[in-house]
Amino acid sequence: MKGLVIYKGKYGATKQYAMWIGQELQLPVASADRFPVDELSRYDYFILGSSVYIGKLEIRKWLKKNFNILLSKKIFFFQVAASPVGQIEKRESYNKASLSSDILKRIKVYYLPGRMIMRNLSAWDRFMLKMGARLTKDPVEKKKMLTDFNDVKKENIMPLVKSVRSFTNIYEPGLVYL
Repeated sequence: MKGLVIYKGKYGATKQYAMWIGQELQLPVASADRFPVDELSRYDYFILGSSVYIGKLEIRKWLKKNFNILLSKKIFFFQVAASPVGQIEKRESYNKASLSSDILKRIKVYYLPGRMIMRNLSAWDRFMLKMGARLTKDPVEKKKMLTDFNDVKKENIMPLVKSVRSFTNIYEPGLVYL
């Protein structure tokens, strides 16, 4: 089976995960902004990754635009956000705010932790983060919002990699299943 990793992110965590996934599964990796859409039909399955920015998935417009092409393909999806992985309702709300129910029904989502390094943020993003922190009443949460963190680790991709390997082994063309 022929697979492809496509990602869209803002500050590099999503790209890092995409590169690791591509290495582990020996798949090509492409930015959603740079991949020729007319080549999507050449692939049997996709691993799509997106960061979350202001509560929305970065890849949402690309996915909506290309959904008809992807409709007949298997889709694995990973979401990268600053919100803790354990906050499933919050993480799911990002998907619901960004994707149609048709798309949500077709994808298996893997929630991956992100990173935030203040000095790497644009001036606008730093300003927005500081404003959000000012509006937060809980002093512990406020401090946490403004503190650098990096939870991007290769081991975070392993459940997704295992699932893709299971799928590709089960449906390997040319094999006879008795």
